[in-house]
Amino acid sequence: MKLSAPAAQFASLYDGTPKIIAVGTGLEVGTVPFRLLRLVRHDGGYLLLSGDTKPEEGEALRALAIPPAAVRALWSGEEAARRDAERLLGWWEEAGGPDSAPPQMTGDASALLHGLLAQAFGEIDGLHRRNAGLQQTLSTLREEWGRSARLPPEAVELLDALRLSPPRLVFASPRPVGALPVPLRHGRNTLGAAEIVQRLPAGARGLAGLDLHLDRAPKGSGVLAVALTGVETGETLAEWRLSFGDLRSGWLSLRLPAASTRMDRLLDLRIGAIGVVTEAPRLSLAQAGLLDEYAVAPPARAVGQPAMLALRLWGGLPGLEYGAAAHLAPHPVPEHMVWPLTQPVLAQLRKGREFEATFPWFGLLRGGRILLHPLHGVVTAAHIPLDEVPGAVAVRARAVIDDPRCRTAIACKLVVAPPSLTVDEAEREEGILASSGWMVLEEPRRPLDLSAALAAPWSGPMALHLFTDIPDRGHGLYGRTIFSDFEVEIDSRTAWAIPSVLPVMDGVAATP
Repeated sequence: MKLSAPAAQFASLYDGTPKIIAVGTGLEVGTVPFRLLRLVRHDGGYLLLSGDTKPEEGEALRALAIPPAAVRALWSGEEAARRDAERLLGWWEEAGGPDSAPPQMTGDASALLHGLLAQAFGEIDGLHRRNAGLQQTLSTLREEWGRSARLPPEAVELLDALRLSPPRLVFASPRPVGALPVPLRHGRNTLGAAEIVQRLPAGARGLAGLDLHLDRAPKGSGVLAVALTGVETGETLAEWRLSFGDLRSGWLSLRLPAASTRMDRLLDLRIGAIGVVTEAPRLSLAQAGLLDEYAVAPPARAVGQPAMLALRLWGGLPGLEYGAAAHLAPHPVPEHMVWPLTQPVLAQLRKGREFEATFPWFGLLRGGRILLHPLHGVVTAAHIPLDEVPGAVAVRARAVIDDPRCRTAIACKLVVAPPSLTVDEAEREEGILASSGWMVLEEPRRPLDLSAALAAPWSGPMALHLFTDIPDRGHGLYGRTIFSDFEVEIDSRTAWAIPSVLPVMDGVAATP
């Protein structure tokens, strides 16, 4: 069968417009809401024409090698036309492949409309079935991922951050090594006094509060004014006014009623004092190190290096209230807070005992992970010294056999002890603060949570001891044991119960 179309109409045969091909007479243009194509005989072959148009004399024709697109039905009205329609369907099967031809319909216009409507309902039913199948496939895939897929550590960290957990420590400056007095404005002369400005190394979103370290409490009567401002907008995000009578040397807790939902990227902490015949408070300084952009203003130095205020920043889920806070006061603190031990803290890791092996058995890995491979016939040990831990009540970590080839059970233990204890005393649990006890890793890639709860809150330096052993005294081939996810739980009431340095004298007002 030779099938052609006028060159001017050739491209329109392959667009996405729904079409009906009519063979013979009896179907007028506009009867159906589709484009009407007519099949007519021409020069020993056939032509496809759009509507009632006819080819002009001498108009170029183009042969069709591929069936037209989006044809919904082939209609024929009389017996002679049906034979031409059958020839067209035969050509369609050859050129387009099996089951590619459109359905053939006969009868009057109402019968054609009825057939097209039934076809539309069938397509809708098929669409519903395919959509239901897709939903079932997605549910099955989601269930399989939840059971067998191993989530990347970034996704696990994000999920942990989004849980409604206690506030987490997001930044801590090094140990204080100096002090800076707060500029004081006297009650009778409030002009010309400066203020301390400290750029914070964190944005506003999720900020739950901060801690400032007072090297020396003030004397007399006055007010310490602390304001948190956004650099880009110049707006004050929070403001605290603290009476000198309420201040003591040590960590001063400043909290927001709820974790901030603002998007300010740059924050400044502005600190000043107002008093009459007083001695201004002194804020502790820490070395800024490589964080020169966070040096305090006016410039100060700590042990010959640029200095920043000694501070700690706490973060949480934006908009979540972490404690009762009727107003912006310094004391609404959650009962417990979590301090995750980060890479700089874990970098103080040391061997507990010296051993020689032909393979790596000890070291600090990326992401704050610690390798402590057990060795044949000995108990391997490591320890992490911690300085200035405020009110610790529990220490937690996670252990796992990292190598899937391991077929030996590995025992591990986490011990919290004062820094004066030796490794042997910590292993025997003599004079320690807490211990998780020996726990056994039965198989690779299945993590085990270690938890050491202290009998009473501990403030001051401490050491975390890690131990691994092979219970059956075998060789422990491939027993690559990894400790990670270290965190210290802090009791807020103990951590910020600052002891008095100077007694509050009678007759001295607690407010300005």
